[in-house]
Amino acid sequence: MKVRKPFFRGSVLAEWVSRTLFVGIVILFVYGGFAYYVSKKTFDDEMGNRLLVIARLTAGQTQADWLPYLAGKEDTLYRKLQAFLDQKKHESQARNIFILDESGRVLVDANGQYEFKETNWLKDLDPEPFKQAVQGNPSVSILFSERDGGIYKIGYSPLYLKNGRVGAILGVEASANFMDGLTQFAKILFVIGLVCLFLMGGLLYAFGRRFIAPIEEMADASIKIAEGDFSQRVGFTATNELGALAHAFNEMAKRLQTHNEYILESMSNGLLVVDWRGTVTSFNRAASLILEIPQGEILGRHYLEAFEHYAVFSEAIRTRLAQRGQGEDAEINLSEESPKFLRLRSAPLLGADGQELGLEILFSDETQVRKLQAQIKASEKMATIGELAAGIAHEIRNPLGAMKGFTEILSKKVGHQPEAKEMVSDIAGEIEILNKIVTNFLIFSRPTTLDAQDADAAEVILALLPLVQQEASQKGVSVRWEGEEPMWLLLDVEQFRRAVLNLALNAVQASPKGGQITLCLRRFTRAELMSFLKKLGVSNLFPQETEPQWCGFWVDDEGPGIAPDNMAKLFTPFYTTKTEGFGLGLSITRKIAEALGGQVAGLNRPEGGARFLMILPALKIKSEVRTI
Repeated sequence: MKVRKPFFRGSVLAEWVSRTLFVGIVILFVYGGFAYYVSKKTFDDEMGNRLLVIARLTAGQTQADWLPYLAGKEDTLYRKLQAFLDQKKHESQARNIFILDESGRVLVDANGQYEFKETNWLKDLDPEPFKQAVQGNPSVSILFSERDGGIYKIGYSPLYLKNGRVGAILGVEASANFMDGLTQFAKILFVIGLVCLFLMGGLLYAFGRRFIAPIEEMADASIKIAEGDFSQRVGFTATNELGALAHAFNEMAKRLQTHNEYILESMSNGLLVVDWRGTVTSFNRAASLILEIPQGEILGRHYLEAFEHYAVFSEAIRTRLAQRGQGEDAEINLSEESPKFLRLRSAPLLGADGQELGLEILFSDETQVRKLQAQIKASEKMATIGELAAGIAHEIRNPLGAMKGFTEILSKKVGHQPEAKEMVSDIAGEIEILNKIVTNFLIFSRPTTLDAQDADAAEVILALLPLVQQEASQKGVSVRWEGEEPMWLLLDVEQFRRAVLNLALNAVQASPKGGQITLCLRRFTRAELMSFLKKLGVSNLFPQETEPQWCGFWVDDEGPGIAPDNMAKLFTPFYTTKTEGFGLGLSITRKIAEALGGQVAGLNRPEGGARFLMILPALKIKSEVRTI
């Protein structure tokens, strides 16, 4: 397929230069304007502060009480005040200093340019500062220009009479000479900026020509790749960004030649591709998730180095490389400590011309399948044991009833024979023990039927606490409750009570005298629960993906913990390490948890003792924490 080549030669350089110059011009004007504004404001504020200081000092030295007696320019008092103001003008280097009455008329000025009580037109240029001074607040005017073209500013300060009233206003006028310097600065800055822009434009054009050739080469190669020729490469090499771009282009072309990355990243199975030298050339996202290794740490490395923590996986790759990808499907376990089962399939990776480029290994995580299969087997085994137990229980219960009746008759017949009566009593006791065993058999074998309803799990557990505390107190064990209330679940309350009581009483029996058991109840999202289980190292609990909210209930004890040999047998019917009991408590608890849509597991705590954890689906109701 031929792709028409568009005309673009030279447009990149022209656009680059023109846009850069435009940005430079904008920056020049913005920066110049900002610098001019900041400089002007700074000088203006400084001059205003200086005028206020001069006005206040002069006003403080002026005899304001003389002002009402001024009669005109010929008046001696007038000349005396004028001489005083003229002295202050020369000391402060001001342009003029004058005194105005409250109406704005000039009473006296240092330069003598105003007639007595002539209206001062300067205050009308910016009347607000004058008004502020009349109210007793010193103030300065804005910058203004006079007839001579100069820029000036006036500072006003009130003159107080002896009675504290403002009798007149003293004004200090000064020239803003800094404006001439600012104007000159702006002109120089503008000229320098234009010169820099022209120089920058010339340099951009000169250096830009060097970049056009490799870009055109990449454009030509891109067109050929679009036509289907994935063997195209760019020969440009450099240590700058264009060199990096050319290298990236070549890498892109290389990947396009062997596979479509988008398809690979969308696969649910892990895909690993290595060349015949053992270098990893492809490692998709699913593979990264399954092996829990970031993609960036694998690509481009030798497989022995990349998978050094997975010796079994590396050996499987080595074997298939030796067989040129012709090996049969296999299943491996990555780790005995934390089992993860992978099913591997491999085949040679073929190029466009049928040439073998390397080895392609497709693998999937079968761990969940294995665990589900184990659960199914365990459930089938439990069902078989349950059926057998039910049959035995029914067969034993019938003669037990007759035996119990006979013992009652014997008890009446032996009458006053103490030895015989004691023997009959012992027989009755043993029959009662057998009856309890049979009852537990029946409970275990009976299908768990639920009368489910919305219930607060925290309330159910709190109602059981007195019973647990009573049992614990007899052994010298304390009970601690740490839970979220309320915790609404869909529960069969009686069944849930039985499960909680089984776990709590087991913890009491396992704890030494003076020890403590802790009952905890927490709400989790599914993601939080998965993280919590991973942190605990629990790998045999699997919260359903369809349930977003979960409840976790666990009981911690301070006993000896669970022996490693017993860990796999915890929930096996009739298995117990205690001298008393029938080994059905945990089996019944697991049946109840599974019937409620949850699961249960046991583990050892790092600080000592055991923990039994039950997870159940929760309803979406906000909880709050309370500790007892």
